[in-house]
Amino acid sequence: MINLHRDEQFKRYHLARNHLIANPDYLIELEKLLTFELSSTLELNVSEIVRDYNEASYLYPFWENYPPEDRGRDPIKDQYPWIEVGEHAIGSKLPRLLNLKFQIRDSGFPTGTDQRFLLTSDSIGHATQGLTSSAWFFIDITKCRTPR
Repeated sequence: MINLHRDEQFKRYHLARNHLIANPDYLIELEKLLTFELSSTLELNVSEIVRDYNEASYLYPFWENYPPEDRGRDPIKDQYPWIEVGEHAIGSKLPRLLNLKFQIRDSGFPTGTDQRFLLTSDSIGHATQGLTSSAWFFIDITKCRTPR
């Protein structure tokens, strides 16, 4: 299965890539659209995000004795998983929250802790002037500041 559509996919990819290189405005409009939709979605749902982020602080006494011992490049044996708190308080909600404006598919693209999914909507088709109505959306939540 892994190689079944390989040649066709590369052919389509290179055709689309060449088209976008020749028409960079499509990507710029798409980036503007997706940035606006992500920002507005986060703003509209900030109270839920703050509540769930803070919940990890309230529950800290239950998990404080179980920090990962080897986190990062130079572990010092006292790392607490706050980055995961941000990833889950924000990242894991995004497909549900963005589903109000886009059709969302997770087609098995390897993600790790990043959020990667396929968005489809007429607004994407409009931004790309009909080239595509879908776009891969990759979000890497690596720096989480405590919400106010």
